[in-house]
Amino acid sequence: GYKALIARPYESVNRAMPGSYYSDVERTIFLTFVILSEDIAKYDELFQGERKFITFEYWREYLTELDYDELVYGHNRLSEIAENYPNASLGLIRFLYIIILKRMEIRDRSRSVNSVDIIFNFDCIGFTGTPFLDNYPTSDYIRHQREDDIPPSIDRSFYAYTSEELSQDEFENRFSQFQGQNSDVKVEYVSSDFMQESLKIGEMETLKEIFTREQENPKAESRKTTKAPFNAIVDLCGIFKLSTIEDVRSLVLEHFGPGCFHYIYHIDQSDGSDRMLCIKSKNDVTFDEEFYRDLCKRYGAHLRHKIFFFVDNRNYIGKDVPYQLIYQRHFKLPLFVKSVVIAHDVEDFSKIWQAMGRSRTMNDTTFSIYKSNIPADMIKGNNGLGDIKTLPLTRLLYTKNCDCKMAGNLSSIYQTLIALYNLSQDSFYYSDDIVNSFIEKMEMTIQTKVKMLEDKIARVVLGTPVPARILEHIFLDKFRGSPNKAVATVELSHDMVNALARQIVKQKFEQRYPSGDVYDEFIRFLSGEQDSLMEISYTKQQQKQKQKQKAKSQDNDTMDVFDKKNQLTFAFKTDNYLDMSKNPNKDEARLTLSLPISVPIFEMQYYAEGCRKSIQVYPTIQFLYSHHIMGNYISEEVHRVGKGAADPQKFCADFVSTVFSRAASKDGMNGVDPDGFDSKVIFSYVKQHPQYTLVGIQPGVYVIGMKDQFNLHDCEAHPLHEILQYAADEVGFILFDKKNTKSVDEFGPYFFEQYLLLDALSKQEVAQNVITYYCKHKDKLQHCLDHYDEKQGKGFVCWRFLMNQSLLAEK
Repeated sequence: GYKALIARPYESVNRAMPGSYYSDVERTIFLTFVILSEDIAKYDELFQGERKFITFEYWREYLTELDYDELVYGHNRLSEIAENYPNASLGLIRFLYIIILKRMEIRDRSRSVNSVDIIFNFDCIGFTGTPFLDNYPTSDYIRHQREDDIPPSIDRSFYAYTSEELSQDEFENRFSQFQGQNSDVKVEYVSSDFMQESLKIGEMETLKEIFTREQENPKAESRKTTKAPFNAIVDLCGIFKLSTIEDVRSLVLEHFGPGCFHYIYHIDQSDGSDRMLCIKSKNDVTFDEEFYRDLCKRYGAHLRHKIFFFVDNRNYIGKDVPYQLIYQRHFKLPLFVKSVVIAHDVEDFSKIWQAMGRSRTMNDTTFSIYKSNIPADMIKGNNGLGDIKTLPLTRLLYTKNCDCKMAGNLSSIYQTLIALYNLSQDSFYYSDDIVNSFIEKMEMTIQTKVKMLEDKIARVVLGTPVPARILEHIFLDKFRGSPNKAVATVELSHDMVNALARQIVKQKFEQRYPSGDVYDEFIRFLSGEQDSLMEISYTKQQQKQKQKQKAKSQDNDTMDVFDKKNQLTFAFKTDNYLDMSKNPNKDEARLTLSLPISVPIFEMQYYAEGCRKSIQVYPTIQFLYSHHIMGNYISEEVHRVGKGAADPQKFCADFVSTVFSRAASKDGMNGVDPDGFDSKVIFSYVKQHPQYTLVGIQPGVYVIGMKDQFNLHDCEAHPLHEILQYAADEVGFILFDKKNTKSVDEFGPYFFEQYLLLDALSKQEVAQNVITYYCKHKDKLQHCLDHYDEKQGKGFVCWRFLMNQSLLAEK
């Protein structure tokens, strides 16, 4: 809601950096103040709405030059007041700045990580964006040009690193500091390896298996009792992402019977509200205070045995299940009897702890944590519940988490170099000579520019005492937390810092080759979560998509598409791809991506004028590499067909032969009412609301590609260009047309099938209009089309113009 209030940077150096939220906060705060000072007219509207809240005390302290009544109740714009009374500008800016920061929910006394980032960057006059900032200098350190050890800004005495090889007592002492008040947490780790097979059957089969395993626990009560051994499941990794709460209800009722649980708590995915689903009546109501009190009157202390809490992964941060502490104070019992946390493939211990924290009474609730790939000796060591800090798997996960948090990532350490460069230059912005590394690589200028960049950073940063000392401190502080002894025990000289800074720059732009020495280990450690020495640079949009994939949410689950078993591999060798790309006929990569697979991704049938007709849609190879398709489309047959793409001409000839013969066999008479119409989708592996380009080849045969993949210029170089008749996008805009026909019954941009597909794939309103008119007013539809001059464009997407021209012609 504050997008209209904040300033955006004119340029940014951290576009490709995961976890750059903190830099966004810093830029927002600083640049908003700059705009308030230099372009105050931007806030005229905000001031008009907020001026009535200027108090008499504030006016007396900052704005006495102005008339109070005129200031609070007048109509002069903020920019006019600032221009006429320049001495009052700072008071007005202060008033609005506080309002903006409050709307952004930024606290000036916060001890959070982003406040440390802001302190560093305001004094350093640069960007860092590093998510882990306790080894960065404070304002006092920079202001007084200090070169001693950097004082810690955040207490991390509870961190435990693998390299420290702590004794068990020392580890438990540090973990106790991490636990805080939750000091007596009882946990049992359970292997979730069985889910690899059960998930192939179905999500509810997996949940049923968990129910069975929990009830087979030696300490669990008999299945015949009305009390289940647990009453909460927290799905941390999206195991049940495709199941609805009704599916869960059916399984709970089937497994536990009607006498056990009476309600299922869940979180509404649309608005995040707390809901209660009645198992008996299926009524789904808001879980508010009034309903909670009613439940307490009915069940008393037994309420916890009547509610099954189902919490899925999309809401495990920042939202608590309500009324837990009230219930505990009243009945001296935890509302969560036992919580089952499905961690499965999650390695981040902080996320597991957050999921356990859905129980506000962790000391009184017991936990079963389902985790895959548990070392065999650690499973044998668990005999039922135990104190979480004494379990070997806890130590393994916790130390690994601490190691990862200290490492950061390569982009963050590169941004630190840039921040230190800015500090030494007393500059806020950094003007990078390497704006687009892809183009620089294609033009073969990247190596020269990277060499100039590393020379500049090494000369300026290491040639200035304070930034040089800060960089050395940051390196040493990070390396001491490395699990690799060669890295953790290193003593950095000035020459080593120089060499490492240069290699970071090279690695950032993927121009570094493995050196076979300790610098490989340095770079690998600083690369954090990367699996290799090559970093993938993410744009902002790719970062968001990557986060969604990690969350495995129901609405944007693309992980199955990119699974190893679903991948098609193509390779091309060229000395200069930039030159090749300038000639569409020679661009092998682009040509291959545009080839259509002869296995339909979508099929529907419709019955019109007494005849059954079929429509098949075939995807391009590039469309397979998108989040618009379902992973199970990529079958063995698709793999087999895709392997033939090495020979595009033969591949296209086989495609034409296959799809034309299939189309001929699908259509035919069916003995239906000649005046009737019906349609149905036979199968579809295309997800809802895709973005695409649809190319018509002949009635019943269409090719679907990525957005903007087919245009007039691309089609001229396509091996199938002679049979590509017209193209339209998901909205209905016609991209090109060879047919030049205006008939709903003749193949082309107005052909009826085009709008059946538009309705089935995109749910466009214009498609519904065409279908309705075709079935009920076909003659009128064709009459309107005959009078349309196409000046506004082709296709029924120009519905309003088409209808208006018909009315004018009749008049």
